[in-house]
Amino acid sequence: MRYRSLSLVLLVLVSVAAPTVAAGGAASAKPAVDVTIRSTDVADGDTYEAGTDVDITVNASVGDVAINGTELSEIVVRVNGEFVESVPVDGRSVTETVEPSLSNGENEIRVIVTDDAGAVNATTFTVEKDTEAPHVYLTSPYETAPWKSIGNGTSNGSRVTIAGNIIESAGVEKLRLTRTFGGDRSARVVRDVGENFSVEMLLGYAANGDGTNEFRLTATDEFGNTRVYTFAVTVEDRRAPSVSVEPVPNRTTRNKVYLTGTFRDDVGVRSANLTLRGPDGNVTNESMITAGDSGAPDPDRLSMSFNESLYTLFPGTYEATISVTDAAGKTTTRTVPIERVPQPKRDVAPTIAVDRDRTVVLNDERLFLAGTAFEGVTERLVVETRVATTGETLDYQVVHSGSRRQRVEFDREVAIAGNRTTVIVRATDAKGVEHTEEFAVDGAARETFVGESEPDAEGDGNGTDWPTVGVESLQDGRAGTASSSVTVRRAAAGTTVTVPENASSPVVATANVSVERLRFDAAADTNLTATVVARERTGAALSGPDGATAAATVTVQHSVTDDAVDGVTYDLSVRRPYLDAHGLDPANLTVYRLSDGDWSAIGTSVAESDEAHVRYRVDSPGLSVFSLSTDPALADANGTAGNGTAANGTTGNGTAGNGTAANGTSGNETASGDDEPSGEATIFVSNVTVNRTAVAVNESVAVNVTLANEGDADGTYTAGLQTLQGMNVSFVGTETVAVPAGEQRGVQFSTQFATEGNHTVMVNGTQAGPVVVGGGGGLLSFLSFLSFLPLRLIGMALGGLLGLGLVVVLLRFVLGKVGGESANG
Repeated sequence: MRYRSLSLVLLVLVSVAAPTVAAGGAASAKPAVDVTIRSTDVADGDTYEAGTDVDITVNASVGDVAINGTELSEIVVRVNGEFVESVPVDGRSVTETVEPSLSNGENEIRVIVTDDAGAVNATTFTVEKDTEAPHVYLTSPYETAPWKSIGNGTSNGSRVTIAGNIIESAGVEKLRLTRTFGGDRSARVVRDVGENFSVEMLLGYAANGDGTNEFRLTATDEFGNTRVYTFAVTVEDRRAPSVSVEPVPNRTTRNKVYLTGTFRDDVGVRSANLTLRGPDGNVTNESMITAGDSGAPDPDRLSMSFNESLYTLFPGTYEATISVTDAAGKTTTRTVPIERVPQPKRDVAPTIAVDRDRTVVLNDERLFLAGTAFEGVTERLVVETRVATTGETLDYQVVHSGSRRQRVEFDREVAIAGNRTTVIVRATDAKGVEHTEEFAVDGAARETFVGESEPDAEGDGNGTDWPTVGVESLQDGRAGTASSSVTVRRAAAGTTVTVPENASSPVVATANVSVERLRFDAAADTNLTATVVARERTGAALSGPDGATAAATVTVQHSVTDDAVDGVTYDLSVRRPYLDAHGLDPANLTVYRLSDGDWSAIGTSVAESDEAHVRYRVDSPGLSVFSLSTDPALADANGTAGNGTAANGTTGNGTAGNGTAANGTSGNETASGDDEPSGEATIFVSNVTVNRTAVAVNESVAVNVTLANEGDADGTYTAGLQTLQGMNVSFVGTETVAVPAGEQRGVQFSTQFATEGNHTVMVNGTQAGPVVVGGGGGLLSFLSFLSFLPLRLIGMALGGLLGLGLVVVLLRFVLGKVGGESANG
């Protein structure tokens, strides 16, 4: 007990005698001062950055070795040498917060703490207050002045660099640059920007020459201070596009030469076209390398490569011209001459050889056909089978289409009939000339007649009598209108073809008007496809000469050229009660022919007349649009109003609107009034094509239609699309198109077929096809979906799947063996 008391006394003595040492430093009599700004410790000499005034918290206490009983007395804050605030305090420790008003920029803050013993301590630091947004000035694509707004400027070319310098003390945290051109908008964001920036951007340029791009530049510093600049940069195109072509041979014996190169432009390429002229100076090929652009910024249009195939099929000098037009309308052309030297093996038409040994009848419905088109150049090869007696198409398969090849092999099954079937192989050369090989098969007898004359319908073996003629009535729901499709195959030059072969049925007939017989003299070996339309005075107006009264019109819309036909005759029959009802005297009627927009009277005579009918014999130099009308000179004497013109709506020539006499579509005849017309629009379907001739069920097919107006007035035309399969006709839709006088316009439809088999499309009586529709679906349908993938990628994927399958099989084998051995001990 005594020792414990002694130890306690000694401990007290030691503690009183030992000097006090402050934690972390030497003991001092001065007050201790700690300063924090927004929880950040600020020491003497530090700098603190802020975007606003700040709260300064001062933690003070008396010195460690201050005289016993000493207390704090005052806290003083001075800013930039100026007295700001004095806070009286007491006690040995205190915490006070002050918020001095600071100016923008650097502020020297001095915090002074005193105690009542006269000791003092001061802490000095800097607060940099930033309330001003950054300033930006441009150095590219043009220069602007510092501290000023950014004005509008110009740039040569679409690809520009927006660059500039920044004036900001604290530093820019984010810079956002937004460009707007029409409906197109793009933005770039740059973070932690230093003293300058540089951004690559692509500007827009419209086809109308408008290259103004609106910009919004937003600069934000780390304190949220934001400055916004708006300005416009207008694209100027001072240079035309450049075209560079890789070397091509000056002389070649090849049928195909590749023309490769690159074209560039500062603004952007709008379009590029290739024209190839043959040795005779005529254009042999025109192709669009790249189509027109929308004007939206597109980096791919600043520099574009091309690789085009040139077909030099015949000896002589060819000229390939690349024409490139930029977005501003400037055009650069580059012409490359290529001399094709003769090589007989490559300068002949394709030869079609059917392999007699491999071509066999499999059964009464299928034929295995084998052969080759070789020696020449084949651009398209198709196989068609027809019933020999009726000409009905049984099968139509496109073996090859598109690229030009020197050898095309065909090896496939085709459909045939149980009796006589005609097999036709057609190879189209590079000039569009079709070369044909035909032979016959007998499905029931399992016989083929390759290289022999086709047996006739009676089977007497004497061969078919050419040409073959077919007439098919078409469904036509228009009032007072009837249409028929006429086909003539292999009409020989110098012969007269009669349609139809059987005189018991007319070519086409309405209730009151009919074309009984149509004959044309072939001036050259030719095929004929035509739509014949007859119209009577019911509903809309008819076509005819100015001032005349039309009784009927006949339109022959055909596929042959004028020089292939020497002359045309036909019998036109009109019911007499129909003429009497409209006050028309048969003796006053003449047939007029429309040619190059003008009507001219042609040879017309009355071949037969009785109480029921009047039949006219018509002699014409060619096929066209015909109008059975009164003589315009008799209009006053005959009395137009009394002749039924006003009541029937036959306004002069009845085609004041677009008067579609060419196909007789009543819905297409829009008369501008009931009096004299200002001109005549003669609009007809000049061509119908399909983009695909073999598709799967419900796969889309594009139908392209060309409308021609051979009249002398503008007009509108309503084209209607139908699809045919056998006797089934389906309506698809209509399109109405304005066609100026003397010009052509295109129309495109899209259709699909729900059933398999051969289908035909028809636009206002003009047919195209057939389109062979297969089943599709299943795995093949899925693979067709993958058709856009590269073959190499598809092969890698299939190879990977096969490899995976093999690994699984091996793994199961190994596991089975291991498992078996384990089970067997």
